[in-house]
Amino acid sequence: MKRTFALIAIIALWSCSAQKNSFKSEPVSTKIFLNNPFGFAETTENFSSNTTLKFDVEKVAQDNKHYPNKKDTIYTFTYRKSEIIIYKSHTGKEFLLAGKIVDKKMKLSNSIRIGMSKNDFLKRFTDHLKIKDDRIQIMDEGTKYTFIFKNEKLAQIDIDNYFD
Repeated sequence: MKRTFALIAIIALWSCSAQKNSFKSEPVSTKIFLNNPFGFAETTENFSSNTTLKFDVEKVAQDNKHYPNKKDTIYTFTYRKSEIIIYKSHTGKEFLLAGKIVDKKMKLSNSIRIGMSKNDFLKRFTDHLKIKDDRIQIMDEGTKYTFIFKNEKLAQIDIDNYFD
């Protein structure tokens, strides 16, 4: 009986570890990535309620350039040396404005993270990505993600978005 129980326990533990190791990210197009780069909606609520990373939050009121009597708010979420900036309009609409990611605990969708190899990064996309000066830029209308590599490893992610 003890032998049967021990054998079942060993098989169960082995199958659990095999499942962890077999997880692979499927390549996606850059368009799909840019539609959901964090794997969740980029809102102040979602960054504030993140249980994995504890962000420091700074809020700054700003006059709306189209309606000077209305106030918008810029939120800066900081985790160590990384930051995400969200613009919240007076109507409540929120936009990811900019960001700089340098900490490997801040992961993007498709398991993109600081420290991964350039080769592994390239395998995450179905598109052919151009590399210039150890940088890869993924862009769409109003959105630009710049992935910076040092010694063949992802070292920094810069986010630069534009809206009017």
